[in-house]
Amino acid sequence: MKSVGIDIGTNQVKVVEVQTTSKGFQLVRAQVKQLSRSVGTDLDLEVIEFLRTLSTQYDPTTTRFCVALRQDKVAIRNKTFPFADRQRIQKTLPFELEEELPFSTENAIFEGKIIRILGTSAEVLSAAAPKTHVAQVLQLMKDSAIDPFLVSTEGAAFANLFERWADPIPVLPATPILSELELPPPRPIRVILNIGHARTLVCAFDGDSLVGVRSILWGGRDIASAIAQKYNLPPSEAQKEMELKAFILTTRQDAGYEAKIFSDLIAKGVRDLIRDLQLSLLEFKSEFNGVITQVQMTGGVAGIQGLGPFLTQHLEVPVNPINILDFFPNVAFEKDQRAGLSYGIAIGLAIEGLRKPRNPAMNFMKGEFARQTSFGKDLWAEWKPYAMAATAATVLLCLWSYGRGIVASDLDETSGELLRNQAKAVAHLPAKTANEAGVKKFIKDNRKKIADIRTLESLAAMNSAMDVMLKINSMVPDIKSMPLDISELSIVDANVHMAGTVRGGKEMLDRLTKSLASAADGGRINLESFQPGSSRTGFRLSFKADRNIQKVTK
Repeated sequence: MKSVGIDIGTNQVKVVEVQTTSKGFQLVRAQVKQLSRSVGTDLDLEVIEFLRTLSTQYDPTTTRFCVALRQDKVAIRNKTFPFADRQRIQKTLPFELEEELPFSTENAIFEGKIIRILGTSAEVLSAAAPKTHVAQVLQLMKDSAIDPFLVSTEGAAFANLFERWADPIPVLPATPILSELELPPPRPIRVILNIGHARTLVCAFDGDSLVGVRSILWGGRDIASAIAQKYNLPPSEAQKEMELKAFILTTRQDAGYEAKIFSDLIAKGVRDLIRDLQLSLLEFKSEFNGVITQVQMTGGVAGIQGLGPFLTQHLEVPVNPINILDFFPNVAFEKDQRAGLSYGIAIGLAIEGLRKPRNPAMNFMKGEFARQTSFGKDLWAEWKPYAMAATAATVLLCLWSYGRGIVASDLDETSGELLRNQAKAVAHLPAKTANEAGVKKFIKDNRKKIADIRTLESLAAMNSAMDVMLKINSMVPDIKSMPLDISELSIVDANVHMAGTVRGGKEMLDRLTKSLASAADGGRINLESFQPGSSRTGFRLSFKADRNIQKVTK
């Protein structure tokens, strides 16, 4: 299965493809679309054209497209619920967040991510986003011919790079109930910054779990604007200068005058980030009784030389850049420094599409925005060629059946007319009986006549019973040589029965049967019985005589 994370920024669109393997997953491909920096350019149209091209590169039945709401469009709160059932938490979120949201709960989509389970209670990262922002993202995807699998948030997606997202939700013992004056035990907080073109994402982690998210409206374009104003450069040129040459001096002793001026310009812009960042760190300390142990940074602006030491000096916390791609051993594309700083949210979104139901991803496609089941679409995509072939075959069969019926009707009328004409011409049938039934009766009657005629023909040359008796008489020796008395002689059809006595013993009877053999059909004489006597032997025999019945051919 493939999961594609699409990070739509104000300066670039970053896409990362993740593919599952037998041992986990692999980062297969990464793409960057640099958006136009010209004034008056329709960036949405640029994004749509790029995503339309992207959608043609993947099979929608085997690919999950994951996008995110901008973090400044989503309200995030850390809440503790007295129960751990995910469905109950989802139903309770609107009431729990109602007083803390700057917008109406009726026009919002709510989502919750369970951070950890403490006995029977649950610590939840609760989120709410106005429906209009969700609708805008989905409309952008629809215009781009992409059916998104989920719509998450930048913070939740970015956290996938550091959390154990494939494991079940951590279950810990219940914490003791504290009085109003007691503070919870200190929590070590690690803060990770994703400094982008227009915004900075601030994520607070307790161990491997995301516990808080903030969004600061400061990014690289603030520095680019300062450079453009200072050196009177077009915005696009100023952006390039910032990306390629921006630095903050860690020591000013050996630096030239121009380098000091440029460094001070960058540092002045970063101080605006420091001010807002200090407020976010104070919020984390106050909310969680937290201790900020370290700050790490990534994103395109994190590549500014000397930025880490400068932030460390002002925040009084170690600040170091991190290369996101170093976390993943299976990377199929080139791992350079800029890619390692830029692809964080896109990779996290791709991982969101791989999360299991036991620890699900944040997804704002709920209620009226719920994704329709893809079973019917997948089934249609798989069986569409066969269904079209079956439909075409059915249409052709119907046309063939209709044409066959017309031809059969014409043939029936033609054959009926020919039958009537032949019945009148050949059988001389009257018009009333010149039909199929009349012809069948005519044929039946004539077949009977023909059979009788053939029987007569076969019997025309038949030998009469007198001829058979004459033949028998000619075959029997004269009375002098064989004294013979016939007491019974019957000729029925071809069956001849004889009974009588012959003077002498069995030898004389055998001589008689041999004499009659030439008169029998096949020469077979059946001696039914004989009774030897002192002077004469009685006998009874039968045989089939040849009556000369002729076989008549048709």
